Amino acid sequence: MKNTLKSSSRFSLKQLGTGALIISSLFFGGCTTTQQDNLYTGVMSLARDSAGLEVKTASAGDVNLTYMERQGSDKDNAESVILLHGFSADKDNWILFTKEFDEKYHVIAVDLAGHGDSEQLLTTDYGLIKQAERLDIFLSGLGVNSFHIAGNSMGGAISAIYSLSHPEKVKSLTLIDAAGVDGDTESEYYKVLAEGKNPLIATDEASFEYRMGFTMTQPPFLPWPLRPSLLRKTLARAEINNKIFSDMLKTKERLGMTNFQQKIEVKMAQHPLPTLIMWGKEDRVLDVSAAAAFKKIIPQATVHIFPEVGHLPMVEIPSESAKVYEEFLSSIK
Repeated sequence: MKNTLKSSSRFSLKQLGTGALIISSLFFGGCTTTQQDNLYTGVMSLARDSAGLEVKTASAGDVNLTYMERQGSDKDNAESVILLHGFSADKDNWILFTKEFDEKYHVIAVDLAGHGDSEQLLTTDYGLIKQAERLDIFLSGLGVNSFHIAGNSMGGAISAIYSLSHPEKVKSLTLIDAAGVDGDTESEYYKVLAEGKNPLIATDEASFEYRMGFTMTQPPFLPWPLRPSLLRKTLARAEINNKIFSDMLKTKERLGMTNFQQKIEVKMAQHPLPTLIMWGKEDRVLDVSAAAAFKKIIPQATVHIFPEVGHLPMVEIPSESAKVYEEFLSSIK
């Protein structure tokens, strides 16, 4: 059962952001870019602390990965849950979700290679198969060899790839608006991509704001001066994001040639893996029809569609999505 004191004894990110806004208004006035960046860093650090998350670094073979970890309330017997973010995102997408998630679980949220605070080199291979290989090296190094895995978008595809490669380690698979399998309806994202634009890669303030609205129906509150700091951090990633996206497309071609969907279907028939599919009904990046496509090849999967939610349920509705995930995990025998 959740700690009933959690919601009353810890601040929400919205409250932290509001507090930061008040402090900055009182003490900084104009607030330089350095002050904004320091404030943003401080607020995010407080948010992680409020969720019991500690930032660490570990090797994944050819790169070092930064990650957040929260030990379970019963450290010696806690089940591990691995959380993977999507393209152009980072580990912090899971802060609010983890804050709402039952404290009995041991949680690890990773900055995948090229993302967040992990190493970002233009010469690195960011293909999804390689990312799954790194994940195994990373987790093995931590001594985590049995766990539940959940991934959003790109992270969902990596979670599926990993589960096919290491079924003996994965206790359950959760796909949250996951990439890897297309539905019957083409998403708005794919239509825009066909026009030569990528809404997930911001290159200026206008595209940054468009990206926020494109990915989320219910974006979290982010006050000034935190927003301009996040804007600068996001724009600084344009070059590495283009490299990662290029490698992702190569993976998609490779998976297509190896009939990835059929592999999932065959593997799941041979070794049924408890699977949860969560999707935002208003997802503009990956159309909600993909949930049914995943269900078709993973017939034992439980499907939960969130109305009025976009591509990032764990960010938009952290409490509700965490509860659905908890109920799923509790149902596993």
